[in-house]
Amino acid sequence: MTQQIADIERRLLNAVRMARITAVDPSNARARVTFGGDTESAWLQFSAGRAGGARVWAPPVVGEQVVVVCPSGDTAQGVILSSIPSDAFPAPSSDGGTYRIELPGGVSITIAGGAVDITAPGGVTINGSALTHNGVNVGADHVHGGITPGGADTSVPH
Repeated sequence: MTQQIADIERRLLNAVRMARITAVDPSNARARVTFGGDTESAWLQFSAGRAGGARVWAPPVVGEQVVVVCPSGDTAQGVILSSIPSDAFPAPSSDGGTYRIELPGGVSITIAGGAVDITAPGGVTINGSALTHNGVNVGADHVHGGITPGGADTSVPH
């Protein structure tokens, strides 16, 4: 009976664990973690923000602190659910009223049938080395051909 109670206590303590990412296999949406010490887990599936019609892809990175949920307290069957800010990866803002996303690897947005509408009463600022529309440079350094230099303005864009 004492051994059964000890097993139940162990499983309960392992049901939700804090861990740190040690390796990532993004092509299979899996990562390895350490729960502390030198041991490393099996490959565990990591969750996505969304995985249905709307999909969000943001794989964890080595060193990231995460929460692992382990069915029946079996860490080999764990699923990496979310990240927790840490010294290595602090929160991107200390302002509780700010919703901020930092994307160090770039951004790819695909809209299947529809439009993108950005409404910002305070304005929209774009900073970058180039701005193109349908392959045409419309950034700060774009050039209008066929214009006589001088103080006159060009006509409005078409």
